[in-house]
Amino acid sequence: MKFRVVVFFLFVSIGSLTLSAAGQDSPQQLQIQTSDRPAQYILGGGDVLLITVNLWGHVLKPGIYSVPSSFGIIDLLSSAGGPLKTARLNDVRLIRKNQEVITVNIEQFIKTGNQDLLVPLQPGDIIIVSGSISDIFVQVVQVMANVAIILNVIILANRL
Repeated sequence: MKFRVVVFFLFVSIGSLTLSAAGQDSPQQLQIQTSDRPAQYILGGGDVLLITVNLWGHVLKPGIYSVPSSFGIIDLLSSAGGPLKTARLNDVRLIRKNQEVITVNIEQFIKTGNQDLLVPLQPGDIIIVSGSISDIFVQVVQVMANVAIILNVIILANRL
């Protein structure tokens, strides 16, 4: 019984984290959270200047990364284990401290090798790798299926 309660608690906790993170995609909400934070610079081993950036979305290991200031967005994605199959690489968003939103087309870079398509990283950047339309559809169907199951349980409970 305790194991089921712990599993349920973890499922609810992970679900609420996902929902709270999903609601932070609008630039207005980001402005409130990031407007007063100073840029973070860290001196790494061998006197390498490190910058802190946030990586969200459809990558293997999203999170906060302290990377060398010479790192680009491709280096960052590689450090995070790469994009997931559901990633939409033609619409990677980079949000700067000044609330500037830059769209980076990594898919086009992969096809052409044109370095001009890539944007250098700056301290405090937030990089969001969006999911594909099919991934969003699958998530909606899963939610609807869960709601249908709950409704069925309620209807069956009322019949007893």
